[in-house]
Order: sequence, then structure tokens, then C-alpha cells
Amino acid sequence: MPEAVLLAAVLAAVYGGFATLAMSQDRHWHALGGGRHCPRRARIVLRLAGYGLLFVALVLSLVRDGPAFGSLLWATAVGAGALAVVATLSWRARWLRPARSLVQHIG
Repeated sequence: MPEAVLLAAVLAAVYGGFATLAMSQDRHWHALGGGRHCPRRARIVLRLAGYGLLFVALVLSLVRDGPAFGSLLWATAVGAGALAVVATLSWRARWLRPARSLVQHIG
């Protein structure tokens, strides 16, 4: 059971990391209902959060399966998470609007 929880946490952290990195780009910020440009302060916070979540996913995968398989798990999760964010932004971008509204007041 703890392995399943850690796997879900790895996947959620990867998805959240790529989603915040995508939101830091002007094109996606505007598509999610923000202004024409992502504010500089919000961009910095989003990118730090995105890279931080990807690092958390790496640590969780290493804790779950050790360095040998954990790194492979992380690399696979990164690919799947990136694909999931691309699919979300392509077909259901409005699903990410609540996350954008959390950081909109930063800028």
C-alpha cells in the first residue's frame, strides 16, 4: 500500500511541476484566462514551484524504489506527466484555471 501512495505522489508531483512550468509561459497564461503576459513575479514563482515539484518527484521515486529503479521510474513519470499536461492544455485547458487563479495575485 505505501508503494501505491508513493507512486501516486510521484505522478501528482510530476504533473503539478509541468503544469506550473507551462503556466509560466505567456501563451498558456493567456489561454488560461490571465492577462496577455504572465507577470514577472508570478513567472519566477511558477518556475521555482515547477522545478521544485519535479525535484520532489525525483526524491519520492528514489525513496520508493532506490537509486537503480527509482531513477528509471522518475524518467518514465516525467515523460508521462509531460504528455498528460500537453493533453490537458490541448483539450481541457480550463481544468488548470483554478491553479492559475492561486498564483494570479502574485504578479
